Amino acid sequence: MSERAERYVETLASDLDSFLADFFPRRKWRSRVLYDHRAHRFFLDVTVRDAGLAGDERFVSLVALYGRGQRKVMHERAGLELQCRLFSTEGADLTARLRSAESSYLADGSGSEIGRQLAWLGFRQRLVRHFIPRSLLWGAAIVLLVAGLGFTVSEAVLLCFAALLVQATLSFALSRSGR
Repeated sequence: MSERAERYVETLASDLDSFLADFFPRRKWRSRVLYDHRAHRFFLDVTVRDAGLAGDERFVSLVALYGRGQRKVMHERAGLELQCRLFSTEGADLTARLRSAESSYLADGSGSEIGRQLAWLGFRQRLVRHFIPRSLLWGAAIVLLVAGLGFTVSEAVLLCFAALLVQATLSFALSRSGR
């Protein structure tokens, strides 16, 4: 196995965690990569720590989608075999549910259902993690400027807009200097 393939295999579990963390809280599962020398096969094992998540078709479908994509890439680029398995914290093998989700995804052909699920989950996560907290923060800043410091509402909104422009400019400048 080449060094490049080794690095790719080493990052499988963390890549899966990053992929799933966009949709579900990271504390609800654990993933790891194992290698079976006799079968010359890699296993991407996902252990579900939350019973509710084990029954969530969206989660199982996302794991199946990720596993299928990585299996195909590993086979085509490195000639390696990968099998994705799903377990409960008690050790029960839930891989049959994973295979069922994968086969239903493949039977659909277009992936439209999983696409809708991904879009909804992504929207919900961005709404809850980013939009609502930031909106509340800016609302509190405007209230503080108006009620606490005596600015008019239009002046407070203008100051907040100026702060956003400064933040965007600094973010852009820092990202350019980091390259």
